[in-house]
Amino acid sequence: MNTVLDLIGEFGVLNDAKGVWGAKFPPEAERRWQELKNFYDLLMSKSGVGPRPVTRRFTAQEVEEKVTARERLRVPLEHDLIFRADSEFHAAMGVNLSRGGVFLTSSVILPVHTKVSVYLSSPDVSHEALLEAEAEVAWTTSDTGEDTSREGMGLSFRGDMGTIIKHLDALVINSLVRRLSGLDTNSLAPEFLMKEALEL
Repeated sequence: MNTVLDLIGEFGVLNDAKGVWGAKFPPEAERRWQELKNFYDLLMSKSGVGPRPVTRRFTAQEVEEKVTARERLRVPLEHDLIFRADSEFHAAMGVNLSRGGVFLTSSVILPVHTKVSVYLSSPDVSHEALLEAEAEVAWTTSDTGEDTSREGMGLSFRGDMGTIIKHLDALVINSLVRRLSGLDTNSLAPEFLMKEALEL
């Protein structure tokens, strides 16, 4: 039977490929991507998995080995951060993050294409305590017609990422480790996982 990490790994590969294909998949691949996306979104949502005792913690190494396509994989963040536009600094809440960008909520919503600098905590406290990444406003909740009760901006990271990309990747991995801690994969989504077992 496939584990949760196997399913996330498969979703990551399809999700990255979907970005390359320009969101045009053959029907069967589109069906599979949607199925896995629904599963992943439920897993990452606050309401998808209730509190439970930690029975076994997936290690960062296990996540890194199984979930190899992490470029577009969004994970919950829920961290305070700071962003700068021109010479002004603003507080924000990072809602979710991928290696390619971050969605944040803020009382300040900037126009699309505005260049910003984003400052967030490094997952590796033995190195730099604060990361700085150049980004651009790719979309806002009002532009997409989404529920504007949570005003926010989708930022796309830009420029020479250098070593920052490793720290962003570590944030993605750490978020997955925290989210998957203590999960009983058989009780999380039994119908989906049973179907997986039958198809193998």
